[in-house]
Amino acid sequence: MADRYAQALALLKEGDRKGLKEIFDLLYTPLCLFSEKFVGKREVAEDIVQEVFISFWEKKSYESIKSNLSSYLYRSVRNKSINYLRALKIKTCDWMDDYLEIYEEIDDTQEYKEEILKKTHQAIEELPKGCRNVFTSVTFNKLSYKQAAEYHNISINTVRSQLQRATKKLHEKLDGLSFLILMHILFSFLSK
Repeated sequence: MADRYAQALALLKEGDRKGLKEIFDLLYTPLCLFSEKFVGKREVAEDIVQEVFISFWEKKSYESIKSNLSSYLYRSVRNKSINYLRALKIKTCDWMDDYLEIYEEIDDTQEYKEEILKKTHQAIEELPKGCRNVFTSVTFNKLSYKQAAEYHNISINTVRSQLQRATKKLHEKLDGLSFLILMHILFSFLSK
């Protein structure tokens, strides 16, 4: 994955729009999901991510990036999401800020991710059946909330609450870094 980011960044620095499309294809969905964790609304999250990409292209922000492109975009989306909430006077999740700081310092090796995946697989298997089913439907099977609701014969609000429960339980079962890496890996799966 890191190679794809590096190739896309190189294309961007050469002025090739294909680099932007590659980055957009890789990160749009995970960035929307990430923003949605802050703002709570899919449509608002999509607007925020689109604004970040437009600004990223128009201001040529990619020219100053030397290493981790995904971290830069996640940080930009986080900041824009927080600004949106501040404008509405809504308190943000402090733990998200802490995890993002940790994320920026982690080693992005495949071996490390595999170790974390083993831990998180067990934590996911220990989720209550309803939470686990909804969580896997949305994250791994890429179902929208509406599709998951129809598939499991539940309401969209129940899908949301089951996802919140699953996320909370995973957060409780896993150490902070493992939880953050799980979220990052899931976002990566969603973008494929």
